[in-house]
Amino acid sequence: SSAKPARACPCPASREPFAMKLLLLLAFALLGGLSDAAKVHWRLRKSWQSSKMARRHEALLFARTAARSRSAAGSQLVEAMKVVHKTAYWGQMSLGSPPQPFKVIFDTGSGNLIVPASSCTVPGCAPHKKYNSKASTTSSFVTNEKGEGSSEITFGTGQVSGDFYKDKLCIGDSLCFDANFIAADKMTTEPFQEIPFDGIMGLGFKDLSMGEGFNIVDDLSSRASQFSFFVSDDDDS
Repeated sequence: SSAKPARACPCPASREPFAMKLLLLLAFALLGGLSDAAKVHWRLRKSWQSSKMARRHEALLFARTAARSRSAAGSQLVEAMKVVHKTAYWGQMSLGSPPQPFKVIFDTGSGNLIVPASSCTVPGCAPHKKYNSKASTTSSFVTNEKGEGSSEITFGTGQVSGDFYKDKLCIGDSLCFDANFIAADKMTTEPFQEIPFDGIMGLGFKDLSMGEGFNIVDDLSSRASQFSFFVSDDDDS
């Protein structure tokens, strides 16, 4: 019989070049995908930074334009800058008999009259005039309709607490009436230590008050069909 030629067997050594090529192709594909993702991320980041820079540049541009306009206004600008209005208004009132004077801020965002009490020794009360119930012949301790004789009130930047009193309140020389109010024995250091007035006259509606009879607007309305406050840019309103 004739001898058959020997076949070349597919040994492992012959598969290595093909496997290496396959791995290289996969690696390039992965790297290419990562590169595209990185490019997209970079483009987005660059676009966001450009937008941010544009907004900043726009703000500076308008600021410079406004500055040039103000400069062109000349003397009119100087004259206009003299008109500066206060953002808060306060004035004088008194409590008790004989009268104890206080400077209070007129606050339409609250509904109670609050002044420091003579028993208050904390830093928030220290620089201010204090109400002394024992020095007034018309002073009396009161409670609201819920039987409460004291309360704690939290403002946006501070806190006060004290007892309820009734006494003669005078605004100006001729407007006097009995009013319920809070004599605070505690006032937080911030902001009350630095404020340029002694207390707060809340001119908000009665839903902001401690109860029936504690609302200054209602007290004024019961005595006059119309009333007003004169506000000024001088020291007191």
